[in-house]
Amino acid sequence: MLDLNDGFSAYKSTSVDGRAASADIHKLVLMLFDGFLDELERVTGHINQKRYDKKAESIEKMMRILGGLEASLDLEKGGEVAGNMRNLYEHCGQSLLQASLKNDLIHLDSVRTVMTNLQEGWKGLGSQVA
Repeated sequence: MLDLNDGFSAYKSTSVDGRAASADIHKLVLMLFDGFLDELERVTGHINQKRYDKKAESIEKMMRILGGLEASLDLEKGGEVAGNMRNLYEHCGQSLLQASLKNDLIHLDSVRTVMTNLQEGWKGLGSQVA
């Protein structure tokens, strides 16, 4: 199982700056969502431009970020919500694999929707805590 640091390392390689050094877990998770969605746009471009080697690199980064997001879940304290998020991350991983195997953008649409919704929810959670 990958840990949060693996996912963060994947995001860092997509162009994160020193923000992570002082970030709390909430900010780190938001940074993972940001990195994931940025990389998703790159994958779309790579598929459209038939840059399949770059697509594979981007998919790998995204899978590592998903692993980091999944590792950040506390399934004991988070209960059903954390379990549902884990299922959504697994769904996204499977959809990414299908998009990669078939070079089909349709599989990326549900990933984009799920991850954008989760990102917005996480942002909302942060504004409640602040």
